[in-house]
Amino acid sequence: MLFTDEAWFHMTGYVNSQNMRIWSSTNPHVFVETSLHPQKIGVWSAFSGRKVIGPIFFDGNINGIRYRTDILHPFLEQLHDDELSEGYFQQDGATPHSTRETLNLLQEFYDDRIISRNSNIPWPPRSCDLTPCDFFLWPYIKNRIFTRPVQNMDDLKERITASINHLNNSPEILQNVVTGMKKRINLCYNEQGGPVQHLI
Repeated sequence: MLFTDEAWFHMTGYVNSQNMRIWSSTNPHVFVETSLHPQKIGVWSAFSGRKVIGPIFFDGNINGIRYRTDILHPFLEQLHDDELSEGYFQQDGATPHSTRETLNLLQEFYDDRIISRNSNIPWPPRSCDLTPCDFFLWPYIKNRIFTRPVQNMDDLKERITASINHLNNSPEILQNVVTGMKKRINLCYNEQGGPVQHLI
């Protein structure tokens, strides 16, 4: 199963995803002058038990056309045949992700194995505790890249890429995340869709 998500990485040290905002720890007694509008870069990735696909970087707003051409087409080119013929594709319910044209493109590869808004299998809203990108990938990358100040946008991209490469060379970490995800799903099922964060 492929779980997809996007997040904004800010050079000031936090990650803004649709489901979370994580602030880096800083010394409250140190004054640091920063820009009112810090530089940021959008990052899209997909997570499976085999690998992390990406990062695919983007700037500015994403509409349905940009999502298909700038993100989905490069993503689909990186998949193995079995990931297309047997896998499921899960994405959040953002409007560009769930337009008719986007879902038609995905159905060419995944048929009815799409978990998304406007598909036959809807992903439960506000379910960040069940999505590996939210509960693991973005926090993992953030904790690796913000250990020291980011110098510029190229440095930020290099650190994100290096963090994903590290994961792809650590199959035991990827497998542990999949095991943790199954545990979370079972907890959610046992709680009849109720909150599970306090049980994890």
